[in-house]
Amino acid sequence: MEWTEAIREAILYIEKHITEDITMHDVAAHVNVSPFYFHKGFSILCGYSITEYIRNRRLSLAGQELFTSDITVMELAIK
Repeated sequence: MEWTEAIREAILYIEKHITEDITMHDVAAHVNVSPFYFHKGFSILCGYSITEYIRNRRLSLAGQELFTSDITVMELAIK
């Protein structure tokens, strides 16, 4: 599997499991790459680390939910 395909598969995996407790190790295992090389390759190709990507996606989804629903910040934080 080439790097661009591995990154694409990783992002699809992250999006599918974004509400679960996933780690960089889980994602690297899914695309069959060592965590060290996956972290390095993801950072080089995407410009930020895998953990930053996961955190930013979760924050984006939380902001979207705050904007489109009546959920409170406290309820969202617990969720």
